[in-house]
Amino acid sequence: MDVLEWVRNAADFCKPGPIAPLPTGAPAKWGVTATLKPHQEEGVAWLVERYNRGVNVILADEMGLGKTVQAITLLAYLSSDRRNPGPFLVISPLSVTEGWASELRLFAPKLRTVRYTGDREQREGIRKEITDGLNELPADKRAEPPLDFEVLLTTYELAMLDVVFLGRFRWKMCVVDEAQRLKNDESVLYKALSERYLLPRRLLLTGTPVQNNLAELGALLHFCMPKIFPDARRFSDAFGPAAGGVNAPKSGANGADAAGNGAKTRVNGAEAGVNGPVSALKNTALEVLRAALHSFMLRRTKAALVTAGALSLPPLAEVALFAPMVPVQERVYLSVLKKELPRFGGDPQAGALQNIVVQLRKACSHPYLFGGVEPEPFEEGEHLVEASGKLLLLDLLLSKLKAGGHRVLIFAQMARTLDILQDYLEMRRYGYERLDGSVRAEERFEAVKSFSGRGTAGSSGGATAGNGDTDPFVFLLTTRAGGVGLNLVAADTVIFFELDWNPQADLQAMQRAHRIGQQRPVLAIRLVTQHSVEEVILRRSKKKLRLTRDVIGRDDDEVEAQAGVASGAQELREMIQFGLHRLGADDNDDVGALRVALAGLVATALAQRNGRPHSALSKLERTEIETEQAGKEEEEEGNIYSYEGKDYSSKKGGEKSEEDERALRKIVEESGGGAGPSGRGPAAKRRPRSAEDEAAAEEAQARKRKKAEERKHARWKELGYESLALNEPEPSDLEDRGSGEAEDEDVTFVIGDVTKPKRGAPGEPAIIVSCCDNSGTWGRGGMFRALETLSAVVPEAYEAAGEAGDLHTGDLHLIPVEDVGDQSGPSTTGGQSGGPLYVALAIAQEYDRRRKNPRSDLQTEALQAALEKLAVAAVKMKASVHLPRLTVSAGGGRADWYAIERLLRKCLTSRGIPTTVYYFRRT
Repeated sequence: MDVLEWVRNAADFCKPGPIAPLPTGAPAKWGVTATLKPHQEEGVAWLVERYNRGVNVILADEMGLGKTVQAITLLAYLSSDRRNPGPFLVISPLSVTEGWASELRLFAPKLRTVRYTGDREQREGIRKEITDGLNELPADKRAEPPLDFEVLLTTYELAMLDVVFLGRFRWKMCVVDEAQRLKNDESVLYKALSERYLLPRRLLLTGTPVQNNLAELGALLHFCMPKIFPDARRFSDAFGPAAGGVNAPKSGANGADAAGNGAKTRVNGAEAGVNGPVSALKNTALEVLRAALHSFMLRRTKAALVTAGALSLPPLAEVALFAPMVPVQERVYLSVLKKELPRFGGDPQAGALQNIVVQLRKACSHPYLFGGVEPEPFEEGEHLVEASGKLLLLDLLLSKLKAGGHRVLIFAQMARTLDILQDYLEMRRYGYERLDGSVRAEERFEAVKSFSGRGTAGSSGGATAGNGDTDPFVFLLTTRAGGVGLNLVAADTVIFFELDWNPQADLQAMQRAHRIGQQRPVLAIRLVTQHSVEEVILRRSKKKLRLTRDVIGRDDDEVEAQAGVASGAQELREMIQFGLHRLGADDNDDVGALRVALAGLVATALAQRNGRPHSALSKLERTEIETEQAGKEEEEEGNIYSYEGKDYSSKKGGEKSEEDERALRKIVEESGGGAGPSGRGPAAKRRPRSAEDEAAAEEAQARKRKKAEERKHARWKELGYESLALNEPEPSDLEDRGSGEAEDEDVTFVIGDVTKPKRGAPGEPAIIVSCCDNSGTWGRGGMFRALETLSAVVPEAYEAAGEAGDLHTGDLHLIPVEDVGDQSGPSTTGGQSGGPLYVALAIAQEYDRRRKNPRSDLQTEALQAALEKLAVAAVKMKASVHLPRLTVSAGGGRADWYAIERLLRKCLTSRGIPTTVYYFRRT
């Protein structure tokens, strides 16, 4: 029996009959305090029927329709009506565990819940509490022991880390939230849950069952019913023909019927039928796929439920605003091309071209993401706004939104982009919160609570601007850290400053605001830099969403080529050259005139919230409403110059492709030795100097340096002092070797003692960093005491440097620590043997006894200089870097951690140096 026949028979056997509605008041009898909406009652009825039939399923309702409360109601039913005391396992992302815990307390207070999160000591306490009771039971009762809890809530990471403990229980039901994490059946999480846990009954919750291809859906179905569905690869091979069996439906897209019954609910748009002749194989595969999804997955969308009258939600309008490049952006964009594009000769590798795309995306967002572009002195001012077309648009948008009483979510891809946006919000005195991958769980919850509760003063991590505006107006988030599982209906506007390669991630982020509980119309705005790689990303995203909507998955190379991260070198080359012929074509030097033009676009975009038709726009801009209307879609070719039914690569379209190709060749020919990201390039003119002049000037400088060095070393010899300060790095040592994407190379955060560093490998050299002033007097308490306890060599070396006059702000003294014993053990290296240990003292504060407070605040410029020296040494030594959490003053008595994190990324992690920040838990 082949796969198709096997799955057909299984789907037919498991086919649901008529779903009986829940008895009146049934949820309340189960202990559920929530009032379920009609579609939620129907969903619970379907889940109950599936459970009673022994079928594990996927609840794939669109984001914001209340999957969590439906799952909680099912657990309450199992605990009450079926007299099943559990235990039930709930696994979710860390960012939403607080939400789960809160909803369990609120909606099912009778369900005894344990939240299995926290650091190692906290989890050890929870384990001890549970196991102490079990150990007292007689052996014959340990197979099905009575427990003090019914629901255990934990995270993906802890499900893998503590599998030995959690895998001991026979869980009566496992709920996996945001189950798209299981789309790869080769992942560690997938294998751990499949092979090391006893999970006979499983429920997956996901708003995006397919993000890229059919294999992902196969992985989810195989996890649910491994004896029915083959693994992802065989599933993809068997059902691949179904991908070609459906074209875009002309009506009823995403059509869920309100009763939650029938194939319309299960397969997005599949009810539209097959358009045109298809092979028998395609028909068969599509028929079986529909039947399987009808039995094993429930999918409803907000649009269909609203249309059917089953749900009332305020409208959602989506707008794409195309921002022009300002001159400094054009210079940086061009300089990146001049520096990188000579490698286009020959056969360029896709990886190298992908890095160029990343750098161009940074130029589209803001040129200050590159070193050497921001003018000195580094002070806040209008130059920050005027250096980016997108920030000019954002500035105008926020001004109008603030005046209108709206609240805003701003999503970006890179944490460094959030740094710039944070500086901008500080300058404009807008209150804000911030959430990215570096924010600890407790701070995430506080940030969400602060933003969601009006009148809540203060901020998590010092994130709210100190301007008396206690209601945060803006929430800054990275898409991957803040786009999943959060309820942020306090905002009614969502702005994407940077688009994700995967449009499903942006959709999830959008649903943080447009969901049940939202009372106001929601406006989503995508900011896209015109005539750049960002336009291509937007176009591919729209095509990818159409493919996902038209058919559940598509496991051929076509999907990967049409959407998501481009994989082929030729495709990346086309993306890079897109729009090059327009560089410098528009005159955007007059910022005042540009603001006037953009103000009209902003007014037009904001009018879409209430559904007013948008007016004609200036030549600078094109605004489009992204809500697609049925029957008006046109299939496009894979060519990036084909867009919205027009082929821009043809003569009729103006030969844009050929123009861009010529522009690319011209840039390559003119690049010569290239130009750095500063945008200054080889065009900077200098007065020619003769070789004799150059030699004489260099000789004079060399004599001065030599005499100064001789005097210094004479004094050191007299004192018997040898300097441990690192030399200034060469310019070539400071080149950014990172990929540019913050999420790939980031700082690691742990709770522990920095003087017991957690090494990544046995024998790895470790460098502990601490900041000092230039006084030469060793301090008391805190890190000073910890380092002195570690080794007396550290304070001795520091004080000797002070006596020798060898302490200058920006210096870094690297001190080898001897006789500290083996740094191995569970608390330090995870059982790995210790390696060489160093303490790096960064001289980042000035001491002046004449001041009221003699010691200055931490100086970021001095710290950056010290970290750049450290980076060179760490790379050569192949060492990891460890430091306590540092902050700098942000004014108004507030501490700013993000400025430090920005430096760590720039100086250390971008060069591939493992960097760990330690939170010390005081007892």
